[in-house]
Amino acid sequence: MADSKVNVYKAARNALGWSREAAAEELGISDDKLERIENGKQLPNPQDVKIMSDVYRSPELCNHYCHFDCEIGAQYVPEIPDKELAAIVLKIIDSIYEADDIKRTLVNITADGVISDDEIPALVQTQSRLEKLSNATEALQLCIERKIDNGDINKELYVKEFKKAAGK
Repeated sequence: MADSKVNVYKAARNALGWSREAAAEELGISDDKLERIENGKQLPNPQDVKIMSDVYRSPELCNHYCHFDCEIGAQYVPEIPDKELAAIVLKIIDSIYEADDIKRTLVNITADGVISDDEIPALVQTQSRLEKLSNATEALQLCIERKIDNGDINKELYVKEFKKAAGK
């Protein structure tokens, strides 16, 4: 495992100005285990990462773990870059402008139930465009979670409105 992967955990702790000992206590793990994780001698388990993400107020740690350290996630979870809210919104708006073209292309390719060889390039390009929208949506979610963790967004109101919008 490369140091750059592990350093994100140490960087998140350092961003809070915490000693390793204080962080280990807050995380409910041993100082030795945290040292091994931060020095790349041991991969954190998913539960450790979730706890670090919550305690360090760094939701991006979960994405990092899933993309780089989880065998399944490495194949299916894209790395979500840390971007500012305005840049994320512009990416989403750009993708939305392409939505009609994407819909038409998908209908044209799939209407007959067969994807022929000559349709594969258009299908791959359409998938790529949809992936960009998905990545921008995930980046927005991480940005919102970070703002909630920093107290910039009212968490209780956000959760209430999110559940209402989801019909829960």
